[in-house]
Amino acid sequence: MRLPAGTRDWLPPELHRKRAVENALRGVFARWAYAEAQTPSFERFDVLETGLGANLAQATFLFGDRNGTQLALRPEMTTPIARLVSSRMREAPLPIRLSYVQPVYRYEDPQEGRMREFTQAGLELIGAESADADAECLFTAIEALDALGLDDALFDINHAAIVDGILEGIGLTPPQVDTCKALISDRNLVALRDRLDAMGRRSSIDEIVRLVMMRGRAGVLNTVRRFCTTESSRAGVEYLARLLARGADLGYANRINVDLALLRDFSYYTGFIFEGYVGEVGFSLCGGGRYDELLPRFGFNAGAVGWSAGIERLLLALERRHSVHFGTAPAIDVLVSGSDVIAARERVAGKIVRIDFERRSEKELLEEARRQRIPRLVIARGGDVREIEVTW
Repeated sequence: MRLPAGTRDWLPPELHRKRAVENALRGVFARWAYAEAQTPSFERFDVLETGLGANLAQATFLFGDRNGTQLALRPEMTTPIARLVSSRMREAPLPIRLSYVQPVYRYEDPQEGRMREFTQAGLELIGAESADADAECLFTAIEALDALGLDDALFDINHAAIVDGILEGIGLTPPQVDTCKALISDRNLVALRDRLDAMGRRSSIDEIVRLVMMRGRAGVLNTVRRFCTTESSRAGVEYLARLLARGADLGYANRINVDLALLRDFSYYTGFIFEGYVGEVGFSLCGGGRYDELLPRFGFNAGAVGWSAGIERLLLALERRHSVHFGTAPAIDVLVSGSDVIAARERVAGKIVRIDFERRSEKELLEEARRQRIPRLVIARGGDVREIEVTW
């Protein structure tokens, strides 16, 4: 019997490991004072569509109820959180810090690291529009991956205004800027060269390609600063410089890089953006940024910044580096045979108990305990209770 494409079963050891990852992230969120929220798995599509970009809207599972209302399985969590805040938390003091660990659904081609049903964990900081808020967003993501043992994960950062300033500086119109940004985001240098040539910018092609493909730290910012012609792009450069300095103060100097081709969904993000990754997998593990135009679409005038991670991608990264120590199923502490009372007493004491239903012999029980690597065996027969320390 086959499952629907893009879904999977979770066997007990696999689910235990998944829950361990989720709970480690919840711990980080709680330590940063983010309260967990939960929204319905499906919502009215016209509401979700308000916040979704065109790509996600096309990847949404749609269905109707008996009243003819078009419903949708949520394809991500940021839009439902925006809807929640705008409808039920309008009077809450700002900033609002919310986190989530919830399943989401996307109709797309399944492949490694991309499922149609997956779990998204993340946070949203709403109503704080300062660089401090953006820094908090980035640093929570770094700490989250550190909490999973991925403390060598690297993070690329960018600011949406920088590439805008570079492209506007060679005289491109806003539609031309968007066209080139889409190619830059895909890192399609051949098509970018062809498009700039067709736009009559042949003399600028090599320079633009070199600039937008630059990746590094202070040296990149020093180079690109000279080509930023708008006030917002120059401010974006200075912003990243300050963020790099703050990261260095926390010991992240070698883990944060500026990547000018990192644009993510440039129609959605309005400023700071970032992604985190490790070498074992060929896709980002987490990502996010500032999206100040989403909440106003729901009638709530507040900026916001946030990030999310795919739990399944994190598990794949841990598996690739053989991090079997993280999320290992708890060992059984004691094997009890012949007494519900003793088994209950052990559980009250916080022990993990395996009960023997078959009333096997002592020899058989010892063999079972050694096979399962259970360190204690308790056998109750009549009024006699024997406790045995098991070695293997």
